[in-house]
Amino acid sequence: MTSESFVSYQVKLRPQSLEMSVEMQITGDVANGKNGELLLELPTWVPGDYSFESYGRDIFSISAEDAGGNELSVERKGLNGYLVKVTDGPVLVKYRASCYEPDLGDAMGIVDSDYAVLMGTRYLFCPGFVGACSVDYAEIPQGWKIHHPSGAKREGNTNKWVYPSFEILLDTPVCFGGFTLLQRTVKDIPFYFVFVDKGIGFDEKVNGFVDQVCLTAEKIHDVFGLFPFSDYTFILSLNPQADWGLEHLTSNMSGIGPEVFVDDGLFATGIRVCAHELFHAWNVRRLRPAPLGQLKHQLCCGSFTEGLWMAEGFTRYYEFLISARAKAYSPDQFFSAIAGYFRHLTQQPAYSRVSVADSSLATYMNHSKYPGRVNNSIDYYDKGMLIAFGLDTRLRSADKQAQYASLDDSFRAFYLQYFGDGTTIPNDYVGYTTKEVIQFYEEAQPGLGSVLAAQLTEPGHIDTDRQLEAIGFEVKWLDTRYLGLFFLNDGAPTIYGVGDDSPAGQAGMAPNDVIQTINGFAFSLKGLEWAASQTAAVELEVLRGHRKLSFQVTPAAFRKMNYLVWKGTAAQAEKINQWLDTAAFKPAAGQRFDLDFYDNFHGIEQMV
Repeated sequence: MTSESFVSYQVKLRPQSLEMSVEMQITGDVANGKNGELLLELPTWVPGDYSFESYGRDIFSISAEDAGGNELSVERKGLNGYLVKVTDGPVLVKYRASCYEPDLGDAMGIVDSDYAVLMGTRYLFCPGFVGACSVDYAEIPQGWKIHHPSGAKREGNTNKWVYPSFEILLDTPVCFGGFTLLQRTVKDIPFYFVFVDKGIGFDEKVNGFVDQVCLTAEKIHDVFGLFPFSDYTFILSLNPQADWGLEHLTSNMSGIGPEVFVDDGLFATGIRVCAHELFHAWNVRRLRPAPLGQLKHQLCCGSFTEGLWMAEGFTRYYEFLISARAKAYSPDQFFSAIAGYFRHLTQQPAYSRVSVADSSLATYMNHSKYPGRVNNSIDYYDKGMLIAFGLDTRLRSADKQAQYASLDDSFRAFYLQYFGDGTTIPNDYVGYTTKEVIQFYEEAQPGLGSVLAAQLTEPGHIDTDRQLEAIGFEVKWLDTRYLGLFFLNDGAPTIYGVGDDSPAGQAGMAPNDVIQTINGFAFSLKGLEWAASQTAAVELEVLRGHRKLSFQVTPAAFRKMNYLVWKGTAAQAEKINQWLDTAAFKPAAGQRFDLDFYDNFHGIEQMV
């Protein structure tokens, strides 16, 4: 006789110890396990966070008992799993979890002394049953509020919610505490802003920030023609330790930094962070590359797809485009960012060695920056962004016979064709394939699919420079010299990467070497840049671990994009105004556009 399976959780918050306790009640057939053993696991990865993590390390004091209160044996199984020896009937599992790690809060949730965000990542689940489940948030500190994004059904006025599946529980961050909650309405849809903490300038600037984020929501709606949710929540932290940026089905968790309200550049970056994660509500949380549509079967083994160039790369393109349309960035900054991504991508030796499809398949190895990656790994975000820009320019430059006039039009059509206009993800949903994307754009504009196929499956093939010229710019190049040393963000004098085919690579310099002197003088980045631009050999003394080493490096010739000059027509300028939803682009003939704006969430890799 079969019995319907169900899993219910009871959660108690312990903010004074930064912990939570969980009681997991397993009923129905699933409680019987297999051959007397019931496997419980935590996910080893969270969709959108492309890395394997030991999420189970914070769980402790785990025990299990049967319906009669008899203790059951519990043993560790693999990285994040436990094996319970079962007999018959319901099983009650109890455990505690340490929940304070701000850096991974967007993937694991967090319990702070003043607030908490709970996620399914800390709930053990049965891999053999990922259906409906419930969570009773039973013990909440006095005075704490609750904000629950849509996706689950609340039982009356209780603090218990029923989730359609464990995947939805995993995809729903629930907020508790003394947070600040702001609400806006965009095209009849409620948008909530949960600020779990504050920073300098919060009271003076937060409403302006929220209003501008809502403008990005409106602009994204214009792209797709719909909102695929009944409400949406931004969960935001200003804590510098909260390196958050993770999308969910009807919400996202984003870290916007402590100076977002006192620095105009960081204010714009905060808008862009929110635009990126919101765009994911369409692109990757619903429209997914195969096999990401089958996440419920891959929570403990990872999901390997070659399609992240669209899921993440197109989203990166639109984070800048939507931010420009929402007036967070000027047209000059938009085109400077495009050129900056082209310069930073193509200067890496890996650009001519690694395809973007392969980079996507290797995401669990290459998503995080590491020493030496400039030679063997590219960022599918970056190349995907430039692919999107190239598609957009080609469609916008095509004659009137083209099926779609822009990437907006084509991407909306692709979304509707390969996901639909509903909000529910079908049980049999697998996702689109690269072959289907290529075919779609070949039908949209003959020849475009062939261009796309080369860009996706082969190294190189990005022609951002020619596309800039196609829309009215002249690209000006600078013939200079280089050493082939890469620095990450403000990490100089520590070397992040060395191009293996560069003068520095041929001389034997290595990642993590720390430059001490340049031609006998103390290191300065400007001094290194000057020496690299000359023809004479440069003597570099470095510290490699406990050794001092000296290298003679002769700069080699190098050509890079320097600036843009407007050579276009008034009609081309007007097309750009329509593209960026602005009236501010009014360049004079011969006007120079400097390429001094560039920003990248994943870090800025500067080559000298």
